[in-house]
Amino acid sequence: MKHVFIVNPRAGKADASQFFVPSLIERIAPLKLDYAVEITTHPGHATEITKQYAMTRDPVRFYACGGDGTLNEVFAGAYRYPQAEVACVPLGSGNDFLRNFGTQEDFLRVEDSIAGKAISIDLMQVGEHEISAAICSIGLDAAVAYGIPKYRRLPFCGGTMAYNISIVENICKPIGCPMTVTVDGRRFTGNFLLVAVANGMTYGGGYKAAPRAKLDDGLLEVLMVKKISRFKIAGVIGKYQAGEHFDGDAIRPELRDIITYLRGEEIDIRAERTAIANVDGECGPRDGLHVRVLPHAARFVLPAPLAAKTE
Repeated sequence: MKHVFIVNPRAGKADASQFFVPSLIERIAPLKLDYAVEITTHPGHATEITKQYAMTRDPVRFYACGGDGTLNEVFAGAYRYPQAEVACVPLGSGNDFLRNFGTQEDFLRVEDSIAGKAISIDLMQVGEHEISAAICSIGLDAAVAYGIPKYRRLPFCGGTMAYNISIVENICKPIGCPMTVTVDGRRFTGNFLLVAVANGMTYGGGYKAAPRAKLDDGLLEVLMVKKISRFKIAGVIGKYQAGEHFDGDAIRPELRDIITYLRGEEIDIRAERTAIANVDGECGPRDGLHVRVLPHAARFVLPAPLAAKTE
């Protein structure tokens, strides 16, 4: 099997090509692997690299060395090729996708991922061409994520801290947007603070939007949060962050007039005006999102110690 390490030098707060690549080569050279190290230079480059190797149809394991955006790009390049597996070496500030399986520390040892085991997971098709592994959303949470980059490179301002600062900034702006949400043919209209479609559990540096989400069940979690007053936002966001907006498999009774929770395979969100949308941390203005589940579309590698726990 070929092992391809795709390194995003802009992930995190330091240049990974300077501090990570030399250490990586030193560690894997004695293992006598058939390997390559590729460094990305522009958005979408990880997808291009992945496709170039995957198109040979030979067995290959890709290592996304970066954050959630890098991992998303590698999934986008690999998911059409059943012989391609995707591992992750977390270098970013969030790396929320990994929280579905363990901690960032569980994935830091490259040797554990080399010896790891691939499992089948679902992905999400967004529109005609995009792929998402974790969570897509539109509204306040996406606007918050959109504002994170200007904060996360500040000293002592990691993923969660940058997220919290951006929250404060955005709740001082006009909030809420009229939207129409269709979940497997069921239609909902309202003035929503945000609408999130989740394949995985967390985003935004550990916010547990969908604590009941499973990556291999063929279903997506949909959360629709109605516009509420700024005075209530802090309390609701606190529960949302901790995953405490759920009581068992349902929304807590005191929040059911604010949050609607559904599960489905195909979701369409239309906003009456342009709003900020998020696709696995990549954010920008849109007028909506169309998302459908791709069951068992990818092979994701669990590091050996985590894989052993699943056996």
